[in-house]
Amino acid sequence: MDLKKYCILSLFCMCILYLNTTCDAKTEEEYSEIIGNFKFTYQELTSNEVWVTKIDIMGVKNVSILKIPLKINGKKVVKLGSKYDPEDDFVETHNIFGIYRSEDDEIIRPKKIINKVAYIKQIILPSTVTAITPNCFRLVQDGKCINIPSRFTKNISYLCEIKWKKFSISSKNKKYKVKNGVLLSKDGKFAYGSVMPMKKLNIPQGVKTIKDQSIFYGSGATDFYIPASVNKIGFQSLFFSDVVKFHVSKKNKHYAETNDCVYSKKSGRLVAASVKNTTFTVPEKVTYLSKTNFAGKPVKKFIIPATVKKIESFWSPYLENITYEFKGKKPPKIEDSFAFKGIKLQVPKGCKKAYRRAVKATSDEYGVKIEISEV
Repeated sequence: MDLKKYCILSLFCMCILYLNTTCDAKTEEEYSEIIGNFKFTYQELTSNEVWVTKIDIMGVKNVSILKIPLKINGKKVVKLGSKYDPEDDFVETHNIFGIYRSEDDEIIRPKKIINKVAYIKQIILPSTVTAITPNCFRLVQDGKCINIPSRFTKNISYLCEIKWKKFSISSKNKKYKVKNGVLLSKDGKFAYGSVMPMKKLNIPQGVKTIKDQSIFYGSGATDFYIPASVNKIGFQSLFFSDVVKFHVSKKNKHYAETNDCVYSKKSGRLVAASVKNTTFTVPEKVTYLSKTNFAGKPVKKFIIPATVKKIESFWSPYLENITYEFKGKKPPKIEDSFAFKGIKLQVPKGCKKAYRRAVKATSDEYGVKIEISEV
């Protein structure tokens, strides 16, 4: 092939590549289409796929069933949720209907849209949907029904924040299934959260891991049962705003319960704690404090027994204006970021100097003098 023909062929290939890239490129331009009493706002993801970014309810009649279309303008609907919704667990934004929680007063708004969404009793997702944004259905009322199609695998665990009346997953979904109202991996080895209201929440036998940041607080559970098969409980997975009684199977080789708390048999770490009042006493079987899941009332005072030998940084979410009453004459090993503002230590008589040395690193780290008194 001579040089001229080679250059022409190369130019032709570059043009084809450019056209394909342009056709499939994501565009920020939004369009809308009214179907029944719903207006679907969307943007194109590729030449044949769209992302529904907003759903407006045009009236309150004939809206009990929200059937999201399989296609809009001939293009498959593959994603749902606000385009301003970041892929971040800790950022709460507008949901797909435009409902949000005010940062100023924590009030959920706007009331008019909230009232309209209340008329929806069933949400039907098309088989084409593969993902939602984290806040897509956050803040919608409990008691609705929803189906999970076979291709939907991304951000499904965020649906665990809602108490669904009915939550079904396609048998063809290769990643998830539901058992006992708990969202599981297809093989049943991982638990991600609860999808239905229940007072007694049983993690199904066969589950090996309760994943980090699993969402069970939406269940309203008062009792939480951990079977013999569980060998790993993730951090930020057993948080509840109300008091929960934890139960662990006596056949479990890795975890045990004591005083309504869960601890590791191997490391002695306090895994989950149930707090009935503002003072919490660490169970004496616990030797190690790190990344504890808390359920119940906010803690103002911790009583630490002499059995505790080590406290790691960020072991609990209560970091400021907390009082720690230590029972041991010998201080546990305390990591340098253990304490923050307003921390007070109460220690046995004659042990003030020893505890002052134990928290010196954290005092130096944050430039604060921790108040220590003998009792």
